[in-house]
Amino acid sequence: MTVNYDSVQAACRLVAEALNRPEGDIAPEASIHTIPAWDSLGHVRVLLAIESAIGRPLSSDAIATVISVADIAAILAAEATGGQ
Repeated sequence: MTVNYDSVQAACRLVAEALNRPEGDIAPEASIHTIPAWDSLGHVRVLLAIESAIGRPLSSDAIATVISVADIAAILAAEATGGQ
């Protein structure tokens, strides 16, 4: 599965909105380890934003592994291609 520019940009926007940060503050290589606002409550907000964006709940495996913008971009790209 290929992660494209659009899914990375969408992931950056999603994280920025979920954490109430300016979009320019969220780099494509950002993660839970590099964004102070992405704490435990921020993580819940990010997960809920992903679920809202894809229109369904995340699997427990996805919840456990989403820790970066790249992870979110991969989920968004997979949804855009029908989960393939």
